[in-house]
Amino acid sequence: MAQLIKLFDYISRYEVDPYRYPSQFIRLKRQQWDKVSNAWENNRFHTVMKISEVHPEMEVELEKQPFLHKVKKRFAKQELKKQDVKPLINEMATQDEELQFQFTTVPKTMDDLKHLFLDYIFKFQVRWASSTLREKSAVDQKVYRDQLLPYFMKRLPDHYLLMYRPIFKLKNAPVELEMILIGTTEVYCLSFVENLDNTVFTGSKEKFWVARRGEDERKLLNPLISLNRTGTVVQKLLSTQEIDLPVKKLIISRNGYIDYPFVPYDITIYDKRSYEEWFQRLRQSSAPLKHAQLKAAQVLLSHCLTNSYYRTEWNETFDEE
Repeated sequence: MAQLIKLFDYISRYEVDPYRYPSQFIRLKRQQWDKVSNAWENNRFHTVMKISEVHPEMEVELEKQPFLHKVKKRFAKQELKKQDVKPLINEMATQDEELQFQFTTVPKTMDDLKHLFLDYIFKFQVRWASSTLREKSAVDQKVYRDQLLPYFMKRLPDHYLLMYRPIFKLKNAPVELEMILIGTTEVYCLSFVENLDNTVFTGSKEKFWVARRGEDERKLLNPLISLNRTGTVVQKLLSTQEIDLPVKKLIISRNGYIDYPFVPYDITIYDKRSYEEWFQRLRQSSAPLKHAQLKAAQVLLSHCLTNSYYRTEWNETFDEE
């Protein structure tokens, strides 16, 4: 699963230490998958279920399982005891570092388990991309309704680092960029032009492109404007720090076609005819995290704009002092 290192202008765990968290995430994810898959294979899935807060539709199933019902009551009592104790800052920090899952549904197959696991991983990554141990950002619910973000995160390997529409601070002005995918040997700046299936986008150097589907026709802002801005910013920042990673600018339409006869030499187009082959190459790549890759992430993150506030626990600590 690709690692979400920056989301809009939210504070990110990776900003604090971009060399530590990527490898830590990979380790924690592997540990938790081993734990969850072993529990499922050995009929001990109740040990990773949030039985104290089971959804109503699960009640009937639990009632049919006396053992699980007893476990549910026991865990409910433990939860009540936990609520009576106000956690200390260091305890909160320790818990926040851990990747722990508590399922509310029982998967019927291994594939179901994998999908549930990835859903939890996605939410965990959003949490890391919107908080640190001391601070956090208010996450807009549109993040969880977004289709492009989980699509890439859930399908790409762990060694890819993703910046999702980050806002950079350049010359004291905020600049919103396109998606940036930092690989081990290349950095991709990605712009998406998508609509209904089989839409044909006619590209040009003009301010607007044309999207056609059947008799319908509409204009859209030339995606090259934002993509070129993103590529220029990324290339300049990496070059300044002498980071030798090629920066590639891609325009993508997963479900449509892009007709651009004289595409600029530094732009690569992937549409319905070629996208899947390119994406599968990314998915099949296997490589450890590279130093240049982590350094690139550090440089880019250091120029990002961040809006956040102190966690309630830390505010209470400051008030007491």
